[in-house]
Amino acid sequence: MSKEYFLAYFKHIMVVFQLNVEEARRKTEDQLFRGNMYAYGEETQDNFLKAFDELKLRFK
Repeated sequence: MSKEYFLAYFKHIMVVFQLNVEEARRKTEDQLFRGNMYAYGEETQDNFLKAFDELKLRFK
């Protein structure tokens, strides 16, 4: 999954569930990765982390 996918996903669940960035990260980890950040491979994990870092900067 791409960084853009995760950016869109984060933004969506932040709005729908009224979450901050940290809460959205935890919810995404629980729902998509089911606690296993390596479930979809290293590239997907890297893109997830890049998207998270980008959102943290935007929502300081």
